[in-house]
Amino acid sequence: MEHSKPSLPRAHRWRRDTVELAAVFLSVTAADLVAKLVVDGPDGPVVLAGSAAALLATALLHAWWSPHAPPPTTLWRVRTTALAHTHTTLADHRITLLSLHPHPTTDELFLRTPRSLGPAALTSLLTTTGHTVEDVPTRIA
Repeated sequence: MEHSKPSLPRAHRWRRDTVELAAVFLSVTAADLVAKLVVDGPDGPVVLAGSAAALLATALLHAWWSPHAPPPTTLWRVRTTALAHTHTTLADHRITLLSLHPHPTTDELFLRTPRSLGPAALTSLLTTTGHTVEDVPTRIA
């Protein structure tokens, strides 16, 4: 089954497109201003060097300010039954349910877990909370 993005109402699309167009015009105007300062101004190289320094400072500030990369994770396929309380069990252990594929006798879960959680620990976690794991979880990535 294919999911599509819900479309925005016509007024919201129009507003978003207008804001994006204004941003493009502002960017072009700023680039034109800098180009004219560099070409026509007596301090052209200074302006160009200042612009380069400002861009470098912005990039360094962004790298420093941005959060660190998320911890490494592993993807698993698990076949289980008795899915009651799955969401709380998974959330308590920093496990993300990416996809659920129901089948007649079992359900197939695709999970993202912390890399430190192995198949035995994942099986144990699910079985101690009342789930029936049909076979060993399969590591996908």
